[in-house]
Amino acid sequence: LLLEEKAIVSEIPGTTRDVIEDTIFIDGIEYRFIDTAGLRDTSDIIENLGIKKTHEKIDQASVIMLIEESTDSIGDIKTRINNIRQIIDGNDKKLMIIINKSDLSGADHMDDLRNDIELKYGEELLFISAKNRTGLEIIHKKLSEIVDKGKLSSDSVIINHIRHYDALMNISGSLQRVIEGLDNSISEDLIAIDIRQAIHYLGEITGEITSDEVLGNIFMNFCIGK
Repeated sequence: LLLEEKAIVSEIPGTTRDVIEDTIFIDGIEYRFIDTAGLRDTSDIIENLGIKKTHEKIDQASVIMLIEESTDSIGDIKTRINNIRQIIDGNDKKLMIIINKSDLSGADHMDDLRNDIELKYGEELLFISAKNRTGLEIIHKKLSEIVDKGKLSSDSVIINHIRHYDALMNISGSLQRVIEGLDNSISEDLIAIDIRQAIHYLGEITGEITSDEVLGNIFMNFCIGK
């Protein structure tokens, strides 16, 4: 996903022990990806510390991406899927089951995986080849869909432009002064100044106000032909 070799990988189970984090932008949204040790029974003390960290990061994450290999048996894959389901059961987390190394398996085996892995509500089953970088765009698409659904179901507002953010903060400050002025019985003329300022800053967002600063920002950040 980062399009670079960020971690040491090998065929030996338990290679990943430390938590590795990095961020990337997908469709203008910043995502923090956390690569952790796999969940398995082991007597290795250091690996067990890594597995403990995995549980901590699962608690912090919004989306869990369980990476499996297409060359593993369907039974083992389903066992690990059920284990991760038990860990996140009752939590508002999305589970993406990603089958890697799809380039090493035939179409019949891939169909068997699709048919035998029963998904629960909100889960996704995706097939990729990290080596050949195929299927990564599907991950991007699914992550964007999850974020969009989160926007629709959330009461929070996402501001993606610093100028809009600054304007809204100025509006908030002006309206707060209006409320304080009313509480303290300040002159209506003085209160009207703050109301006009709030309207001015709102106009910078809606386009009704075109100050030199706004025009300068437009010409600096966008290519406009003459």
